[in-house]
Amino acid sequence: MEQQEFEQTTSEQQVPKEPVDVVTVVLWMVQELQAQAWIKMGLWKDPVTDQLVTDLAQAKIAIDGVAALVEVVRPHLSDEQRREMERLLTDLRLNFVQRSSTG
Repeated sequence: MEQQEFEQTTSEQQVPKEPVDVVTVVLWMVQELQAQAWIKMGLWKDPVTDQLVTDLAQAKIAIDGVAALVEVVRPHLSDEQRREMERLLTDLRLNFVQRSSTG
């Protein structure tokens, strides 16, 4: 068996054959956007450039996106998940205000 066939067979065995829950997809999108917010605030290195770069306009869009997605899935989250999302939004917003006032 060739390496590519082996990798495909192995990955197929590890991936469950179940429909993806939309709430799970939205939470994944929240994770991606929050990472972009930290990167655009210059608090995490950009994985592509390996540099710290600040773009507060882009950070605000990412934070607003996180807030919008959280609002959409809020009724479908557990109490713990809701608290976690609120903490995340608070952390993002506080850091954004701090970065905005120092820049």
